[in-house]
Amino acid sequence: MPTSPDRPLDAQGLARSGATVERDYPIAGFARLRDRLTEATGSARVRAEFALHNGFATARLTVEAEVVLTCQRCLGPVRRRLESASPLVFAPEETPELPPGHEAIGGDPLRLDLAALAEDELILSLPLIAQHASTEACNAPAVATKPQDEAPEMRRPFAGLKDLLKH
Repeated sequence: MPTSPDRPLDAQGLARSGATVERDYPIAGFARLRDRLTEATGSARVRAEFALHNGFATARLTVEAEVVLTCQRCLGPVRRRLESASPLVFAPEETPELPPGHEAIGGDPLRLDLAALAEDELILSLPLIAQHASTEACNAPAVATKPQDEAPEMRRPFAGLKDLLKH
């Protein structure tokens, strides 16, 4: 029986049964991600494959979405596909002998908020500087360059300080 997308998941129970959960979440529902976007349209596809590893509930979380960002060159919209795949373990970080290569997710594994995890992954997948690729049309203004022989005069505001310190 499918559960509501807003209802917390039981990661421990899903891991025991080896379940896979797939959900679609609207981008507009991710408040922290929405603040970083030009348009909050479309949806994020989330897939979590649960398993038990040495008694710990684990999941391979895959998140995919297409988002619209602001190009930092021309300030126009630029579409980017975000993809993330993360191995997670539901246990406090200080727990000894966690499965290697897994990121520890603290909190109650019986009340997993899959939407919040998906939003975190999308935020971490955002490019540091959004810009059009070299093959895309970017409307950035042309930068005017001065010829080398017209270089501005260099100012040295503390040049006279040396003379004052001699006395």
